[in-house]
Amino acid sequence: MIWVNESTAEGFILLGFSDRPQLEFPLFVVFLVSYIVTIFGNLTIILVSRLDSKLHTPMYFFLTNLSVLDLCYITCTVPQMLVNLGSIKKGISYGGCVAQLFMFLALGATECVLLAVMSFDRFVAICRPLYYSVIMHQRLCLLLAAASWTIGFSNSVWLSALTLQLPLCGPRVIDHFLCEVPALLKLSCVDTTANEAELFFVSVLFHLIPLTLILMSYAFISQAVLKIQSAEGRQKAFGTCGSHLVVVSLFYGTAISMYLQPPSPSSKDRGKMVSLFYGIIAPMLNPLIYTLRNKEVKEAFKRLSKSLLNQEIRKSPEILPKAATGPNRRCKGKIMGKSNDSSEYGFILVGFSDRPKLEMVLFIVNLTLYSVAVLGNSTIILVCILDPRLHTPMYFFLANLSFLDLCFSTSCIPQMLVNLWGPDKTISYAGCVVQLFSFLSVGGIECILLAVMAYDRYVAVCRPLHYMVIMHPQLCLQLVAVAWGSGLVNAIVMSPLTMTLSRCGQRRINHFLCEMPALIKMACVDARAVEMLAFAFAILIVLLPLTLILVSYGYIAAAVLRIKSAAGRWKAFNTCSSHLTVVSLFYGSIIYMYMQPGNSSSQDQGKFLTLFYNLVTPMLNPLIYTLRNKEVKGALKKVLWRQ
Repeated sequence: MIWVNESTAEGFILLGFSDRPQLEFPLFVVFLVSYIVTIFGNLTIILVSRLDSKLHTPMYFFLTNLSVLDLCYITCTVPQMLVNLGSIKKGISYGGCVAQLFMFLALGATECVLLAVMSFDRFVAICRPLYYSVIMHQRLCLLLAAASWTIGFSNSVWLSALTLQLPLCGPRVIDHFLCEVPALLKLSCVDTTANEAELFFVSVLFHLIPLTLILMSYAFISQAVLKIQSAEGRQKAFGTCGSHLVVVSLFYGTAISMYLQPPSPSSKDRGKMVSLFYGIIAPMLNPLIYTLRNKEVKEAFKRLSKSLLNQEIRKSPEILPKAATGPNRRCKGKIMGKSNDSSEYGFILVGFSDRPKLEMVLFIVNLTLYSVAVLGNSTIILVCILDPRLHTPMYFFLANLSFLDLCFSTSCIPQMLVNLWGPDKTISYAGCVVQLFSFLSVGGIECILLAVMAYDRYVAVCRPLHYMVIMHPQLCLQLVAVAWGSGLVNAIVMSPLTMTLSRCGQRRINHFLCEMPALIKMACVDARAVEMLAFAFAILIVLLPLTLILVSYGYIAAAVLRIKSAAGRWKAFNTCSSHLTVVSLFYGSIIYMYMQPGNSSSQDQGKFLTLFYNLVTPMLNPLIYTLRNKEVKGALKKVLWRQ
């Protein structure tokens, strides 16, 4: 007998809490607040751990990994659950269910192993304090973190494949709020005893073995603490482990009660509540536990907050000695652990101050271009929203591109106009951080969004009859979410790495904005590791999407050449020409800027290239789409005529 998985075409229905409709709205509010608190708390832990040099230790490196895990953990379930709680439809696509199952298994197993790694770190810190820095060196920390992630994702590949290959010939209703292995096994119409045994075996591996290692570590830690004679010493030793012990108890207690108990005694509602606890509540509590019980984190947070509040008062250029502001000045003595003076005084953006005669001309030109960019992109967004004929995937992506271009220009042009207008060329440290983060995130998002738009054109030209089936609203939202998520990840990784480089008091940025290459050049330490990581991200975010764009247009060109009529070829070409022009302008300038050797272009050339893709391209994009696109011009005329 052969079974067919109808779910692969139709998806699933997540019952969640639909049997108690009176609870859905209160739960929506509670989960939304919990999600926001979790994101804010874990991002705070990540940023504080990266920006405060006193927290650059193995313990906080692993804590940063735990916060990243918790962010991913809650994001793989809560958004879909909020959508289902806020609407009548409770569905999830087959692809969404597979992705949710894979990420939930991978991140859960990774967290189990990572908590064991963190207990080993605490064991070395308390039982081998004199050898701590020798044992827990940077390479070992990276290997342990990498091993945790690799083991977790390997577990997910195995269990996901075993679960998804089961035939599901019954109803597509999952009595849960997420696609979890136990809930999916209940849908199978064959004997799942072998799968349940494998799940139990994997649960023992990933729960009991790491938990045993954690208990052994804390047994040795307790023995060492009891040998300490002073009460203050015992209290300090306990303080370094208390937060981790609480987190371990929360996570392992709920996970073991879910996966290692017999399936029959626990009710369905109990299973949902337990999953809710370790999938949502635990990630929200973790940053609170580590901040409320950890003096170092609280003090680091206070230092950073105080530094940000006092920057405007302390940013006068005359405070620093001249010897510290030279462009090629290098540190003397110890560098690691030395705070950057720029975090207190801000930076000086040199910009075009070496050519004062150009400053007024550039001010007028840039102000005009910025005004045109804001007006043009705002018009595109409004027209795409107001005209129902433009409520299609192509114009949904175009509206996102226009919004990105607005953010792209606004992240630096207002500050540049202020600096061009007056003698003050300074920017606060907080302003520089925000500018760098916005620039990296929005630039990365736009690279991926242009690849998404190329895929949309490929489907429109090469699969026209299936266009609305393939490019359905849920897929469009997911593609845009991936673009935004990838860009933000790029900024979250690269911004702290760039800003924490020691600059030995150097404050002069030879650029008109806080851009990563200009900030890296100011470092008085070896920044090759950061440069290599930046190059790797450039390949992932710039070259990989560009390759996908070229492949898409290769298929499009082949499809267009098969069209016999000249009118058909011209129409197909028109649907792609605007996007091709925008891709050529954006990628041409950005690849020339970032993918060439660092010393091959002059500093002035780099400034003008940055100005081009940061201001000229966002200004030209709406003009290209309106002048070359009849639908946008027609919609604009209708909106204006209606007004």
